[in-house]
Amino acid sequence: MRRLPFNPARNIRHRHAALALYRALVRSGNKIPLPRDVLTQSPRPIADLLRKRFRGNGAYTSLRLVYASMAAGYNALTLLAKARVVGSAENVQITNHLRAGIERSAADRAARPPSRPRPVPSHHEPLLVNTALAGAPPKYASSYLPRPASALGGRPRKVPNLCTTSFGQPFVRIRKPQPRMLSKAVGLKNLQWQYKVGKIGQIDEELTPDALLEDEWDRIIAEQMKREKGSVEEASRVDLGPTATFCWGVQLSRLWWECKTEEMWQDWVARGEALHDLVEQERLLAQEESGVAGPPGAPADAGENVRPTPSGSRHAPRPNVEEQARSALPLANVLLRSQKQNNGEHAVEKSDDPFILPSWAALVADQRGRMMSWVRKSTFTGPRPST
Repeated sequence: MRRLPFNPARNIRHRHAALALYRALVRSGNKIPLPRDVLTQSPRPIADLLRKRFRGNGAYTSLRLVYASMAAGYNALTLLAKARVVGSAENVQITNHLRAGIERSAADRAARPPSRPRPVPSHHEPLLVNTALAGAPPKYASSYLPRPASALGGRPRKVPNLCTTSFGQPFVRIRKPQPRMLSKAVGLKNLQWQYKVGKIGQIDEELTPDALLEDEWDRIIAEQMKREKGSVEEASRVDLGPTATFCWGVQLSRLWWECKTEEMWQDWVARGEALHDLVEQERLLAQEESGVAGPPGAPADAGENVRPTPSGSRHAPRPNVEEQARSALPLANVLLRSQKQNNGEHAVEKSDDPFILPSWAALVADQRGRMMSWVRKSTFTGPRPST
């Protein structure tokens, strides 16, 4: 096996010797009387100087440099011991050395160019502002875009690009490179969406099987109690219907996360509509300022970046296909309708527990049929004990 080179920093004997020398030097340096003008920058200048030199020599691997450093340390220990006497040559030598260091630091600071003042953080107004009344669905409007041509300073107008993530979150790219805060905000929203959708998957894959086992265990215990006691009262007390099962509680949890996911999707749809209107307004202003018309057959608010589809123009008539009449946001519509019926047109329900609100009760009543079908489908398929 090849012998490894000697590394003093990893040798325990050398580390003990260096640490003992450092402590002895610091103790001796703290006992040296010094004038007040030397103590202006630090109350213990000798200890600070020793710490700096030991840190600088800690990376040495050459035996020659390590030996020279340790020898200089022991010579300095003798020098510090003699410098305790005020007026001695050693005391004067140390005082002059510290004063020279202070003067050198002052000269370096004077020659250094003044540092630039820190820029005051600018608090920009958010691009989209929710203009909807309290209790109403979200509706966003742009706060400072589009800007007039006079605010551009003679530069050509750049139309923002409307983008979406793989999860459907809309956002606009106004300049390059994309700001870090925008990337962070988009990433956090994606993580929130993944968390909520993952909760629904966790309920279907983990909590529902566990709830089935718990319900089966309750059924076995109820049958055993009925056989042993034969009491109708005990049997009726145990069998409280499907809403008293663990599966029903799991379905309530699933409904809650579906509602939160739909609420987030509703907000994204409102933001996407506002951003689309913003981009179209910017494109129209860019056409007016440049004097370039859009592609033939396009409306007046269409821009130069219209991408043709394989079937023809982007603005061709929509195909005659059947569309679903079902609402895209059924849960949000039920909550909004319940709030209007109970609290007025634009009232907001406030409570520390959202599960006692009338809107939640109305949502559970509206989705009861779907949830009961899930409870009926969720039946125990494992082996049953023989009676």
